[in-house]
Amino acid sequence: MWSDVIYDFGPLVVGAVAAALIAAYLWSRSRVASLFMVVWFGLAAAIGQVSFFGGPLTWAESHALGFAAFGTFSFAPAVVLLIAGFRSERIRRFVTTIPTWALLLTQAYRVGGAFLIIAHLRGELPGEIGLVSGPLDLLVAASSVVLAVRARSHKTSSVRSSAIWSIVSLADFAWAIIVLQFSYLGVIELSPAPIMMGNPPLLVISLFALPLAIVVSVIVLVRAIRPSLLNSSRQPAAR
Repeated sequence: MWSDVIYDFGPLVVGAVAAALIAAYLWSRSRVASLFMVVWFGLAAAIGQVSFFGGPLTWAESHALGFAAFGTFSFAPAVVLLIAGFRSERIRRFVTTIPTWALLLTQAYRVGGAFLIIAHLRGELPGEIGLVSGPLDLLVAASSVVLAVRARSHKTSSVRSSAIWSIVSLADFAWAIIVLQFSYLGVIELSPAPIMMGNPPLLVISLFALPLAIVVSVIVLVRAIRPSLLNSSRQPAAR
């Protein structure tokens, strides 16, 4: 059925289009960053075909290694990039060349949250994620486009709105992480368990879209409330 095809390949296609557009935008600013984006997505797409959690949609002791690997692959890229962004003058200088509207616009790919809703309707994700993180992703995606337009027109109110947007974006991730962690630890009982977040076709979301979105959200938030933390000593951040 076409619905199965869309669900099976949709997250990969959305990620590929996003990575290609971002890489194309970065090409004139830094070919290294552009190629990094392509390679990052390529690795995420390849690893995303592997199931970290086998068996039925319930947690098992055998999932311990998969859970550790899933967490590492999902969050290590964001941690490394953010540390590098705060500590490296060269990277900070590069980041300042990217206007806030462009950063916001990258998050239009959060329309992929629709696949979380679809997964819930298929009985593969609990409502705590499918009906919370899914709609929040769609809200973030839609508002990112609106805010990008406002930021590009240099409206003063866009700074405060961008900060609020970043907080909502990060809260979306925090909720999903807490639910996933608590479910795995047995603190809360979910049926089905959110195991599909670590299996294809949704895994590519966790490996590419999630860490990239965390990085973008943090940068946008810092620019709004404490721009000096990321500004290069040579120039102010682009708006």
